[in-house]
Amino acid sequence: MKRTIVIIAAILVCFSGNLNAQTAIKAEVLKEHVYFLASDSLEGRGLATESGLKAAHFIEDYFSECGLGKIGDSYFHPFHARIGQTVLEGRNVVGIVEGNDPELKDEYIILGAHYDHISYKIVDDKKVVYNGADDNASGTATIMEIGRVLAQNKNKIKRSVILVAFDAEESGLIGSGWFVKQKIVPIDQIKVMMSIDMVGRLAESNSVIMGAMEDVEGGADILMPHAEKYDLKIKRTGGATSMYTDTKSFGDAGVPAVYVTSGIVGPYHKPEDDRETLDYPGMEKIACMLLDLTVDLANRDELVSRIEASPQIAGGKTPFFRIGVKASVGGGSNIYPNEFYKAKAGYSGEAGLTSQIKLTEAFCLQSEVLYSYRGSKHQDGNFGMHSVLTPLSLVASLRADPGIDLRFYGSFGGYFGYHFAGSIDKQKIDFANVYDPIEGGLVFGFGFEFNKMSFSVNFRNCLTNMLITENDKMRNRAVYFTLAKMFN
Repeated sequence: MKRTIVIIAAILVCFSGNLNAQTAIKAEVLKEHVYFLASDSLEGRGLATESGLKAAHFIEDYFSECGLGKIGDSYFHPFHARIGQTVLEGRNVVGIVEGNDPELKDEYIILGAHYDHISYKIVDDKKVVYNGADDNASGTATIMEIGRVLAQNKNKIKRSVILVAFDAEESGLIGSGWFVKQKIVPIDQIKVMMSIDMVGRLAESNSVIMGAMEDVEGGADILMPHAEKYDLKIKRTGGATSMYTDTKSFGDAGVPAVYVTSGIVGPYHKPEDDRETLDYPGMEKIACMLLDLTVDLANRDELVSRIEASPQIAGGKTPFFRIGVKASVGGGSNIYPNEFYKAKAGYSGEAGLTSQIKLTEAFCLQSEVLYSYRGSKHQDGNFGMHSVLTPLSLVASLRADPGIDLRFYGSFGGYFGYHFAGSIDKQKIDFANVYDPIEGGLVFGFGFEFNKMSFSVNFRNCLTNMLITENDKMRNRAVYFTLAKMFN
């Protein structure tokens, strides 16, 4: 009943004249939302918990009562998140306020805030709840109130505005990743996204960060009059898209994605991040600024992005060509097929460039240029060979989860090598009369890649005779642990 009275009063304010954020959004209402979301009874709003579901229903009910539209049949947009060996169900809560312009209404401004937190821990047989009042009940309350005001003033905006309460941010930005990958709306029609994450401590920080606002052409000039209206100091408007909040997936897809925060100045990820500690008048000022900014962005004739989509974008698609660097350490030993023994292993290592050409989403052709050192024990002392290798392999990969940039892969191929130096017991190897400088063989391995970093185990078997003489034979085998970084 109390919530209904608040909504009716706010509606009357909104319809009494032009949209006025300063009278439409009040600290008391923001506080009411935070006090519920950050209460001990919600136990930290963990992913796939009963308390997390209660928070989702609380937001869903408010969207419905305020008149926000749905995208699809429900405000809930479920997804699955793989945490270790466990598959959990999460849900974003999505509402929309449709614009009134026949053409611009198919373009979107997105305001997002994650509603999940890190739940609780058992310490000395007592439950310690991480209520996450600032992180991020504050941002969730903000989009709820902005959504309410916009829904009652939809005749005053041209573009459509989507309000998203993301789930599973704390588990790896999973909910926002799914929103982009599922293409809830066409990605190229999203003109600006703002992730409102921790806006409850303005009294402590005395400033607001609007990271990557300048990814919108003229973004700082658009923002500043609204900040000045509410006497808000803007600490930053430039910089790259934040990779540590729900802006990441949108930025990777070429969408200007603005990180809105009053800063990490309080008890971040600690039990002390409680509802009593927030600055609600400060939250009101930030919410009012964001409402005015959203209306301004929604009504501009044109919004131009200054960034380009990352080669790996919505749907997990990879670019046609990728390049990176790799380094490996391991052990190798010389094999003597005509003898009953093999040499003891010695240190081996390699480093160089790696590249991939995509054949399909599951298969690619990988070529490399590597410096290689392979060591082994020899009857005359330590054996070491310096080479340039050019492996060529077919790589087959399997993405673990559409919501996570993680894939497992295996590779198989061959290599060609040229030995340019070497020694046995500190004596130079004779490549003219004893050792063949040319080598060929097989390579294979398996590993995983996460966020463009990969770890793998690789095996190399020489198939050609490393000795020039026909009667004596020697080959080399090596095992490597490899770390690689792809640039795209």
